[in-house]
Amino acid sequence: MKGNFKYVCRYFSRSSIDVTPEVKNALNNKKPVIALESALITHGLPYPKNVETALEMEHIIKSHNIIPATIGIINGRVKAGMCHEQINVLGLPAEKKTVKVSRRDFPYVLSQGLNGGTTVSGTLVIANALGIKFFVTGGIGGVHIDGQNSLDISADLIELSRCAIIVVSAGIKSILDIGRTLEYLETVGVCVASYDSNGEFPAFYTKQSGYQSVCNVTSPSEAAGLLEQCQNTGSGVLLAVPILEERIKKTDIDKAIKNARQICEKQGIMGKNITPFVLSEVSRLTKGLSMDTNISLLKNNSLVGSKIAMEYYSKLSSTPISVFEVKKSIKKSIKSPVVIGGSNIDYVLQVDEDLKLDGRMLAGQMKRVSGGVGRNIADALGRFGHDVCFLTAVGDDSDGRSIIESLEHINTDKIAVVGDQSTSWCVVFQNRQGDCMACIGDMECHKRITIDMIKKNIDSLYQSPLVVMDGNVCPETMEFIIGFCNEENIPVYFETTDIAVASRPFYSDMWKGFSFMSPNLKELQEISKQLTAEVPVNYTIKVSINGGDEFDTRDRIMNSSKDIVCKLISHIPVIMVTLGDKGLLLASRQSEDTVSLVHYPSQKIEKLVSVSGAGDCLCAGYISGVLQGKSQDECVAMGLRAATSALMSHRPVPIELNVNKCIK
Repeated sequence: MKGNFKYVCRYFSRSSIDVTPEVKNALNNKKPVIALESALITHGLPYPKNVETALEMEHIIKSHNIIPATIGIINGRVKAGMCHEQINVLGLPAEKKTVKVSRRDFPYVLSQGLNGGTTVSGTLVIANALGIKFFVTGGIGGVHIDGQNSLDISADLIELSRCAIIVVSAGIKSILDIGRTLEYLETVGVCVASYDSNGEFPAFYTKQSGYQSVCNVTSPSEAAGLLEQCQNTGSGVLLAVPILEERIKKTDIDKAIKNARQICEKQGIMGKNITPFVLSEVSRLTKGLSMDTNISLLKNNSLVGSKIAMEYYSKLSSTPISVFEVKKSIKKSIKSPVVIGGSNIDYVLQVDEDLKLDGRMLAGQMKRVSGGVGRNIADALGRFGHDVCFLTAVGDDSDGRSIIESLEHINTDKIAVVGDQSTSWCVVFQNRQGDCMACIGDMECHKRITIDMIKKNIDSLYQSPLVVMDGNVCPETMEFIIGFCNEENIPVYFETTDIAVASRPFYSDMWKGFSFMSPNLKELQEISKQLTAEVPVNYTIKVSINGGDEFDTRDRIMNSSKDIVCKLISHIPVIMVTLGDKGLLLASRQSEDTVSLVHYPSQKIEKLVSVSGAGDCLCAGYISGVLQGKSQDECVAMGLRAATSALMSHRPVPIELNVNKCIK
């Protein structure tokens, strides 16, 4: 899954949330989603009124072309968006223990595999993690009567201060100390507004509480403006909507609440059990009027919340688009991969005579070019027409500026420029044939590709059809990227980069999250040293030969690579083993017990200039074909043509490289 989620990397374990396709799709495409709590189903209303009301609220929201996301927990799994059957499971008299889940209760309920109804605070945690901006409920919790002594204060209040979400409610539950709750909300920085009530703060069952709101808004447009501006403060908005029709007098409801609290004290009911008990008792004492009022205000809040959400998203869609954004959206028709990896300045030293390291002066040439595996792949994908998001780190120096200037055809806004670190550099020694003999470099700047850097740009990953990562990324950041992408069903392409770093992901099981990888033979052998001795599947190997003359060499390579490839392919569906001038071997898993091994010979070239960047262009061409939905043969052909172009250029990525030259 990709899209606008900002979720679980901040507050919540992604592996514990199930998000429905409808909710995912809406968030991906920046469409309105309204969160709904489930504590009203499990603890707020009796069956079947609880289920009926929850479904009616969803129906009201859907009628405005908005996706409802009822949030709850079933068998230890958080559900963001629930079907009728799941809502019914929570609503039925519990055969299995059903817990009222505030923020503090998640660890226990999830670890025990229990069912749970999320309170306002519990729902806010999940909604905020998912990037949902609207939450409709009945009334929020607050400071309990005598809370100044008992310190019984609902977690709803502190969670509101942490989440830039608008909570559309009927105010604070009448059974609480409304005055102290408003004071507490002011202290923690929550904007409190009443909706079309002349500033009078409502008291859930009644329109008046005796307290004033700090501000009053009179339309969905004004309410949407509050949400828009609260994004700057990081705290939420409590929008209090008065009940449309008062069915109970304030004196009667106050009396019923007082009697219910007295019963609580006599029976020793404490903590989070007080609220559901008092509400149930008040319903009994008012002969069901309080419950009817509760249901009525829940539906009205759903209506008001839907109107505000529509207004908010209509403003977003009407925001003028710059010329740059128009160009960007046109490019996105070719899809927008994310590339995460190294950038460095390469000093390529080519010796024009036999390389003898005995102190003598050797004739040669030197070129200074922008390089690095990640940079090269991003550069090449950009020349193929993809709107690349490139995440890398460079120093605030002339080398860093050179790298950024070399990528003027892609968006470089997300490149981290660090002031206390020099840009990475590499000296490449080539023989007269252009083959790399050795490299010396300083790659310290690549350590600045951190988890925090990825989190800051997490939206780009959500929107990506494929994430490409090179071996320069440190293991901790690799693990975060792989975990994130796996949980979002985003394929990860791992470019092994160099024999020194190729085995980084293989010191743990993180490598099992790759969808593609492209080692050369030496890197493949290095990787094999790190793999455990687990027995691979007994695959049926289907071998295919696409031309080429060196049968003995090719067969030897296939036989020597077969066992390690089969170990890897149990988890990595596509493995491209690059063979230099012998072409490449592409292994792909065809079924649970069948592997295809296809050899593709390299293309003939007239004059080799430099091998620097050829492998990166090969990867970029192949990836471009994958993103365009081409066949395996077409993808490989694009990669081989791109590599051939690089071999005949002094630049790692030829300026003239483009999709038209690599597709016949």
